[in-house]
Amino acid sequence: MRIGLDVYTIDHRRLSAPAALDFAREHSLDGLQFLDPTAIDAELRPASLADFRRRADAMGLYVEVGLSCPNPVRQSRLAGRSIGVRDHASALARQVRAVSALGCRHARAYVGDRHDRFRADTLWKDQIAATAAVIQALTPTLREQGVRIALETHADLTVSELLELVDRIGDVAAVTLDTGNLLMRLEDPVEAAERLAPWVVCTHLKDAVLAFTPRGLCWQARPIGGGALPFPDILAPLAKARPELNLSIEMHPRTYDLPIFDRSWLAHFPDLRPASLAAVVAIAWECETGYQQGKLARPEAVEAIPWADRELDWIARSVGYLRPVVRLLERLNQTGGRAGGYS
Repeated sequence: MRIGLDVYTIDHRRLSAPAALDFAREHSLDGLQFLDPTAIDAELRPASLADFRRRADAMGLYVEVGLSCPNPVRQSRLAGRSIGVRDHASALARQVRAVSALGCRHARAYVGDRHDRFRADTLWKDQIAATAAVIQALTPTLREQGVRIALETHADLTVSELLELVDRIGDVAAVTLDTGNLLMRLEDPVEAAERLAPWVVCTHLKDAVLAFTPRGLCWQARPIGGGALPFPDILAPLAKARPELNLSIEMHPRTYDLPIFDRSWLAHFPDLRPASLAAVVAIAWECETGYQQGKLARPEAVEAIPWADRELDWIARSVGYLRPVVRLLERLNQTGGRAGGYS
């Protein structure tokens, strides 16, 4: 398992793709994940993309890339015009060919942001169905190019919804596991990783904390090992299912509201199980204990520090935490042991 970075983490630096490769090597990273192929070459020229991949290979760096959102409802809203299923699939087909030109066999994608699930204009289930229709229309191109679309746990889909969508789409579908986002969709993170592991081909790794608010909870990203997620137990099923999986760190500022005391908000999660919600609340309680004991900084104190002043430290801390965990998991895979209890 190699440890790299999603370039969204350093987006404020406005680096070119070649400069991002230099940044990765300078900071002892093993590779990069880009938002979509246009981040590497805006014109999606196959020769240019292939040259970039050769440059990364020469530097010993992995390259992963995503696709634009396949949800035509979201894309129509952002574009201010109606975009049909066939038209959107046709637009994405060019990106799929670019992904293949980069030598990538999967592409990360997301269905919606943290607001799309709660929109009243188009129900979430209808957005999921429209997304499935786009990917099904795109399937011949995905198969032809040998690319799978890796749908993310992107503060939108629950694990059950994601697995149902993967099953509906079929062999061209896979999963991008964002570890920190699992809490935002009220998932037990270890159970979620175990359920998704067979389909995970791509990752966004971030830690997270929770804090109680008058409305319920707030969520905040943290450097890996600096939050409340049990990473050895989350990564163990992934390492077992796909030992060569790239681990791409992805972190950002901001806190997000999770108003779990609001019944109307909870109604948007009709399949929510009490045990899953209890696991999330237990993590919040653990965080509150950490705040009181001074082991964790409160979210508001962390947010007072500009992102540009903490991003390098968070990357270094995350890499420093992950490397021994990965070595441990490799040993355990060889001996058949378990990851629980690692510290």
